[in-house]
Amino acid sequence: MSNNAGRHEKHHGHVQEDPILQEKIPTFDDSRIRHFKDKKTLAAVKTYFKAFTTGKFDEIRDMESEDYTMTDVPIGAIRHPKGMWYGENKGFTGLLDDLRVDAISLYGSCKPGEFVILEHVVWFTLKIDPPKEAQIHVGKDLKKGDKAGMVNIAVLWWDEEGKICKELEYGRMTWPGFDVKDFDVKPSDAKHAEGSEN
Repeated sequence: MSNNAGRHEKHHGHVQEDPILQEKIPTFDDSRIRHFKDKKTLAAVKTYFKAFTTGKFDEIRDMESEDYTMTDVPIGAIRHPKGMWYGENKGFTGLLDDLRVDAISLYGSCKPGEFVILEHVVWFTLKIDPPKEAQIHVGKDLKKGDKAGMVNIAVLWWDEEGKICKELEYGRMTWPGFDVKDFDVKPSDAKHAEGSEN
């Protein structure tokens, strides 16, 4: 993968759009963020989550700076360095099948020194009964073959070289009655549903 994932190149006075923007990725639903105006940022996010959901861990590592750190609150990882996180991510994700991400909202920029926030839901099926050390993260009731989801926020910071230098993941498992379509309800609609007279 190019280290400049998501870049736009100029040819004959025109900006060439990153092909991934038009790519339909079965494991990453970008329908809710497809019209995000900053196409370079959108392309970078799609590139990252395509690699995550398809198990391309080397491609993820290529997008990270040498001093990259990951804080993944749901699994108890606090500022784990690049090499350490590579093994942990690969190992934990290896317990999962049918991995898919539904993007909910996108904010920010991948410009040097800035950050991106992606609100999303991660869906998966357990390949095996979760090991005892993993039960604290996915719950004691989940067993092999169970389908589950996690509502999540990913924050990715970019350095001056266009690499991801820091990442934060924060989320919780979905609950009975959870429906990702609830995120599509506008505040005015929700207010009306509560019986407001306004």
